[in-house]
Amino acid sequence: MYFRRIFFAESLRFYAGVYQKSSHLKPAISVVDSVKAKLEKSASLTDDEWSTIRSNILNERRFTSTNVDSTVLGLCPNLRVGQSYIGYLKKQGLELNLAIVGKLLRLYRLTERDLLQQDEDDIWRLYCELREQNADLDANTCEHAINALTLTKHWKHCLELLEMIKISGIPDSSTYNFIATKAFVSGDESIGWVMLQEMCQKRRIPYDETFLAWLSTSHANGQSFAGKLERLLQFTNDNSVFLSKRIGKELLSLPRDSGISASETRVSDHGKCSHCKDTLSSIVVSEDSFQQLREKFLAAVLIKTEIFNRTTPEELNRFQKFLRKTLPYDVVIDGLNVAFSSGNHKNPALYAKQIAAVVRHYVHQKKRVLVIGRQHMDKWRSKDMKYIRENSFLFLTEDLSQDDPFLLYAALESGPKTDFFSRDLMRKHSFMLGDNLGAVFKRWQQEHQYSLLSILPDGRVMIKPPFQYELFAHKSTSGRWHIPLIESGHRIPKVEKQNSWLCLRVDK
Repeated sequence: MYFRRIFFAESLRFYAGVYQKSSHLKPAISVVDSVKAKLEKSASLTDDEWSTIRSNILNERRFTSTNVDSTVLGLCPNLRVGQSYIGYLKKQGLELNLAIVGKLLRLYRLTERDLLQQDEDDIWRLYCELREQNADLDANTCEHAINALTLTKHWKHCLELLEMIKISGIPDSSTYNFIATKAFVSGDESIGWVMLQEMCQKRRIPYDETFLAWLSTSHANGQSFAGKLERLLQFTNDNSVFLSKRIGKELLSLPRDSGISASETRVSDHGKCSHCKDTLSSIVVSEDSFQQLREKFLAAVLIKTEIFNRTTPEELNRFQKFLRKTLPYDVVIDGLNVAFSSGNHKNPALYAKQIAAVVRHYVHQKKRVLVIGRQHMDKWRSKDMKYIRENSFLFLTEDLSQDDPFLLYAALESGPKTDFFSRDLMRKHSFMLGDNLGAVFKRWQQEHQYSLLSILPDGRVMIKPPFQYELFAHKSTSGRWHIPLIESGHRIPKVEKQNSWLCLRVDK
């Protein structure tokens, strides 16, 4: 009963918010590396060794007896090493504050062995002691407790902790995923789905482990698995979530009696599946959605409380007058984005030459072109700048203005068939539009954004066209699912066509 000897209610001093204030304190890199190397060599250090480590960190600026111990625990590579340090603290008669207990709870996920019943009992007891001493816990302590409680049968207490976190912020991805995974493993599918939906609404990322837990329990139950899988795939489409190759491997290994038949495939730039020969569904932004995006873009991106960090009222008025005189366009080009595509330490004459090459490409197609640039480009005196001025419309913003909003605003005002030319991902603009319009913006962007690959010595340009098909898992007209796969579900990939796909048939 190791933990029972160390922890008892009278020994716990809690400082609400201590961890929040000290969580970002870090010792010097050399100290961190030295401590980690020492801790990885031995599971149980002597009291003298722990004393030396503690003193070395205390010698760093900003560290005190209040925050040093949670820092040391944060450097412990696993539960056994953390337990060794707690034993040392107890021998020294040092009190265990809220941050220390929180860090200890988090270490239960870093044990080198399966948790024993005694470990689960200790997690529950530590949590009960926390709650006896504190009616409410700070967000960081809640997250630490959720890390541990989701390893036990008492995991539903995490739902209360989740609500506490929301008082001061948004729970992190790990918190949502630990609860969702435990819910699926425990057969409580409804809570698991609530967590998945909520984390996506809060812009958190579902982890592989959550989807794997769902797959395992859903297939084990055996009832209407095919229909359940379609629900999961539709969920990834609705929430713009990519599945990983790890999940794809599990789908490929499903037995035939599951009603699922999955095959690896490739998808061409024209949206054709190499396995079933179907064509993926095209991206379509409805006329109503486009009109809403066009109407709201100006207020959401250019006219906010911080509007004039991006432009000035005079400049915006000048641009709107310019648009009224020159609309519509077939393509709007980000001049500086094209100019700097091969680096920004070159001669302005080369910058102008690159823009002129792209303009010439579209002029030869009899396209009506607008180039957005900045006022310093007016000093680029060359035959290429002369060509740009004579063969396209050119609008130069003030040098301190952001030109991306002007580019997007011009393309939207020009109409639903207008394309734009830039390598910028435009993420901040999508974010500023909010969830609903942000999703419409991304689909419109995917349908209409072209970018420069290279300019050949003879002046021809190699252009990357948009992939105008569904980027997320979706059902084709023949009823097959086409599922893009990324390397890892723990990261947010660029929203672009993936190389690896599954072609999946559901037999109902």
